[in-house]
Amino acid sequence: MAGSTFLNVKDILLFKLETTYGVDAAPSEANSGIVVKLAEPLQIDVTQEFVEQNGGDGTRGFTTPIGTVRPAGVTFRSYITGHKNSADSYDATNKPPLGDVLRACGLFETFISSNASGLTEYQYAPSASVDSDASATIVINKDGLDTRLKGARGNVNIILSAAGPAIAEFTFRGQLSTEAQTVRGAVTVHTVIPPRWIDSGSIIVDSYQACMENFNFNTNNTIFEERCSHAGSGSGIGRVLITDRQPGGSLDPDISNTGTLDILGKWRSSSAAILSLNVGLQASNRFHIVASNAVYKTVAYGDKSGLGIFNVDYQAYKRGSGNNEILLRFD
Repeated sequence: MAGSTFLNVKDILLFKLETTYGVDAAPSEANSGIVVKLAEPLQIDVTQEFVEQNGGDGTRGFTTPIGTVRPAGVTFRSYITGHKNSADSYDATNKPPLGDVLRACGLFETFISSNASGLTEYQYAPSASVDSDASATIVINKDGLDTRLKGARGNVNIILSAAGPAIAEFTFRGQLSTEAQTVRGAVTVHTVIPPRWIDSGSIIVDSYQACMENFNFNTNNTIFEERCSHAGSGSGIGRVLITDRQPGGSLDPDISNTGTLDILGKWRSSSAAILSLNVGLQASNRFHIVASNAVYKTVAYGDKSGLGIFNVDYQAYKRGSGNNEILLRFD
């Protein structure tokens, strides 16, 4: 948490899915599972646009401007974990700590009572329609000041580096509601130790074990803040919508794998690759990322202290019936 201060460390972020879009879900530190454990200080983005008034009074000065639309959002990072350090099973109560946050990023949640290994698991895949996109109320408490966002939707960027924990970077946009000095009570965040991308933390590309240092996946949703006069929003933002998506990311396999991993061949032919990534060994504290139809869009040559690598950007496409560009599994 380099560069943080005591005030940053005290940041609290409360997150709760809304039953009705834009209606405050009233997240509270007293409600279990609503406090998001932060990996580093969060960033609040609150702005206001103005209409200037000038002329007509015989002076060269400007009259006080008129405030109009107030776009707002927040960016924060959290470690991806399962629900428990020791072996256990998922159920309707025991869910991935970031499950609801993922749902507000245009991902649809499915509970599997028995997967191929006979275990329970939660899956997250792209949602089928705008109507099925979940929204959230987010309360950011920074040094005792609450800032509330309603109707929030956003993106998640999953970032992995060799032998380190997986980081989920969330970027949300929402309707700015209120700001108020608020004394928050004691909060309880989960204490699950993040699994590391090591050992079983493998990545398989077309059935071959790939050696790489960095990998990321981003939902790449297009977030549209619909401007309108709306009785339910004093910010000038009527709704925040996910209007498009182009999920994808990057990876950096070393060139010495070329004999088995035909990166350039796939790139030339625009053929799809299967990417499968695993993080963690312990049941109930591991997860998997699968992109079964990934196309390499750019392949650049790189260098790490004399070791040749490919810097690959990929996009995840649907396979078959669709809404399956990516699959996140927690088991």
